Amino acid sequence: MQPLSTLKPLIQAYREAQTRAKPLTSVTTNKVGIYTLVHCAESRDDFAKNKLWESMWWWYKGLAEFHLKWEFAHLSEEQQQAAFPLLDKQARGEFDITTFDKEDMVIVGTPDECLQKFLKYEEVGVDQLLCYINFGYLPHEAVMKSIELLGTYVIPELAKRGAGNAAKSLTQAVREAEGAIG
Repeated sequence: MQPLSTLKPLIQAYREAQTRAKPLTSVTTNKVGIYTLVHCAESRDDFAKNKLWESMWWWYKGLAEFHLKWEFAHLSEEQQQAAFPLLDKQARGEFDITTFDKEDMVIVGTPDECLQKFLKYEEVGVDQLLCYINFGYLPHEAVMKSIELLGTYVIPELAKRGAGNAAKSLTQAVREAEGAIG
């Protein structure tokens, strides 16, 4: 829920803190995983037909409602609003869902745009991307087309450019989405 531009300093702070960490077990890791929505289309003109923006709002609203009911129920109303400020902004018509895209908080776009976004995540130090590919109101055909574009263009390009973490994460996400869709 943060713009990609704020992620690099957080990852650097995490990695620095890891140098001083005292593990509780024999297992240690210095890996950073990020969860994000991913949708690849031949053209941005397909976004409306694919109901992408509505699907992204479905995700945010569902995430907020779950956390407010189950994780943040003990917080005051003011603290809850601060945790998910977009709920009120959207209700008042003061939030543009495309901000998630503009700030690289999600990976959506054409194959070239998605490729560039995956590379940005790799550049800021993300080791693993947890990609949510089948979300909201996306039609089955749109999800399948996204999987096809990611598998035939984006993953091979990531591998060619040496972005191994992004390619591996995306390959895993595509396989899981294919298995879920059957």
